[in-house]
Amino acid sequence: MPTTHAAATDSTIGTEPPPLEGVRVIDISRVLAGPYCATLLGLLGAEVVKVEQPSGDECRTWPPSRGDMGSSFLALNLNKRGIALNLKNPAAVEVFKTLVSSADVLVENFKTGEMERFGLSWPVLQALNPRLIYTSISAFGRQGPKANDAGYEALVQAYSGAMAITGQPGGEPVRCGASFLDMSTGTMAALGTVCALLRRGTTGRGGKVEASLLGSAMGMMANHMANYLQHGTQPQRIGTAHPQLAPYQAYPTRDGQVFIATGNQGLWEKLCRTLGRAELIDDPRFSDNLARVNNRDACIGEISNSLLKHETAPLMQRLNDARIPCSRVNDFDALLADGQVTELGVLVSGEDVDYGKFRVPGLPFSITGYQPEPPKPAPRIGEHSEQLLTELGYSSDQIREMFANGAVV
Repeated sequence: MPTTHAAATDSTIGTEPPPLEGVRVIDISRVLAGPYCATLLGLLGAEVVKVEQPSGDECRTWPPSRGDMGSSFLALNLNKRGIALNLKNPAAVEVFKTLVSSADVLVENFKTGEMERFGLSWPVLQALNPRLIYTSISAFGRQGPKANDAGYEALVQAYSGAMAITGQPGGEPVRCGASFLDMSTGTMAALGTVCALLRRGTTGRGGKVEASLLGSAMGMMANHMANYLQHGTQPQRIGTAHPQLAPYQAYPTRDGQVFIATGNQGLWEKLCRTLGRAELIDDPRFSDNLARVNNRDACIGEISNSLLKHETAPLMQRLNDARIPCSRVNDFDALLADGQVTELGVLVSGEDVDYGKFRVPGLPFSITGYQPEPPKPAPRIGEHSEQLLTELGYSSDQIREMFANGAVV
């Protein structure tokens, strides 16, 4: 099973060092966005140390799990060593400062004010390590009237307007099934971190990177928001359809559902001919995309009535033969059986004491000349605490004392 991107076929693949080799990341984040940011950096070759409270990242307990580790945590914490610090203990705070003093990047997603309460604010750590990139992730941002509010994926989907435009026409608002704000925020935070590292190479100075779920929502909805800001157009819930194209959505067939992406006039005309409905091409209600959008219900009704006469498999064959973009509405079983994800190389394999051989998503992109090693599994709580303390220069007596007084687990 390939563990890297099959698309990267240049003859130099695997011969170059990891892009972030030599970069040291301290990851004190938890749950999804922050850990994903740090995992992306780790998959690109950075050394990542995950710092947890003694009870551990709460994502560890999300089912399903094997042993004491949920598979969500496994996927979001690859290529990290782990240390558990009780930051209410002054000795643990000093250990953390020692970690940061030799680090290149810190990733945190505490509630606004928490890092300051620990004595680990950006000004404090910047003074300790002027080259540090301090990457801070929050729900609503670190300033503004909601800066101190707790926030979660679904809550920010509701606040940002994303939930209001998701769902069936006339139906209730729906949470997007994928945690797209957490994961896109982790990606944006990683991008910001890499940009800050590049700038540091020129200036010699570190800096603070801020990413938020709300900021990511604005980016993910750029087309909708631009339409609203320029024209006052409030998007509505339209199910699987596209607000600016028609017909462009999922349709029921005799035995399933198929999504058809009729993205331009040529595809519309091909679809009509393929379905034996060539008369629709000359119907003035459907003469161009704007007309079809304005007469969406009538257009979708005509296409839906035609598609309901077909079974999915032969319909897909006809559409593919006509080069009309289409897809079954897959579940994960059907997706992985198709083979495209495997060939793309975005799933990686590793070995874990409880999971045995596991597969999880890896880097969602490839770089010519770089082939990541098989990923290391996520650490258990405090798995590398003693090892890391020794590397930091603490003596055996000091380490025993920190374990004894609960500063370190």
